[in-house]
Amino acid sequence: MSKIEALDLIGNTPMVHLKTFDPKPGVEIHAKLEFMNPTGSIKDRIIAYMVQKGVEAGQINKSTTLVEGSSGNTGASVAMIASSMGLKSILYVPDKCSDEKIAIIKSYGAEVIVKPASPVTPDEEYGRAAGIRASEREDFYHIDQYNSQLNPEAHYMTLGKEIWDDMNGKIDAFVATASTGGTVSGVAKRLKENDPNIKIILADPEGSVYKPYFEGKEDYKSYKKSFQVEGAGKGSLCPTMDFDILDDAVSFNDKNAIEMVHYIARQEGLMVGGSSGGNVWAALELAKRMEAPARIVTVLPDSGFKYLSKIFNPNWLKEIGLGHLAAD
Repeated sequence: MSKIEALDLIGNTPMVHLKTFDPKPGVEIHAKLEFMNPTGSIKDRIIAYMVQKGVEAGQINKSTTLVEGSSGNTGASVAMIASSMGLKSILYVPDKCSDEKIAIIKSYGAEVIVKPASPVTPDEEYGRAAGIRASEREDFYHIDQYNSQLNPEAHYMTLGKEIWDDMNGKIDAFVATASTGGTVSGVAKRLKENDPNIKIILADPEGSVYKPYFEGKEDYKSYKKSFQVEGAGKGSLCPTMDFDILDDAVSFNDKNAIEMVHYIARQEGLMVGGSSGGNVWAALELAKRMEAPARIVTVLPDSGFKYLSKIFNPNWLKEIGLGHLAAD
């Protein structure tokens, strides 16, 4: 009998055809079920890869404490992988992080520090705060998903290859949100190398600066505003985001994404988070403009079970003006 460990369960997730989203005959939307990774998110891929690279470089050993800033999913991945290796971990998260995500991180034995999603000073930003903490001790290792090129490299080496193989190379467009930008950048690089004609579309929440920056707006920073969807969009640019590889960008708002999450749960039987809703909404908008035959691929980055206190909570939905979803 072969011996399988937790880390062996990362990757090789299913690809499904979203059957209720074909806007016209011959135009299909397919989705990679990344919420089926061990901690329920796509982030398991990058942390497994980045930590392994740290081990190979001699920077991570049995006495190392892993330190990282995360909107929640990466934090769970760091905590899980640290625990599987017998290491300690410290995670910094924003205060808009769902209760479930924080509970999951703590369940793996990690220390969690909550920082404001809209910090008063730069050092209070959760990603920067993690870097400052990591610099305090030699046995602390900062994974640094927002700056390390190992992030998109992980997706190039794993997810991008899997998507190409799953679709037998028959892909017309790839749609994905970006926070660090690692997913869309890494996957796009792999797909473009295999077929330069594949279109890469960024799905970006209103309030993120990514789409305005991609469109060449000099005042892109002025587009920054708060939004509810977690793990998508950013208020500043990340070095791990490759804008040059994008062909287009589509905006979505909280209503678009959250309504889509509920639709996916009730029509496709898939429990997913807000960024998944944004991805599918943007993919559907793209599909409406495409001529058959066409295949659009997107990813469902994390599980809806991480948002029972928010996206699937009637009281929270009413607070943000989406009470009609609670009444359904």
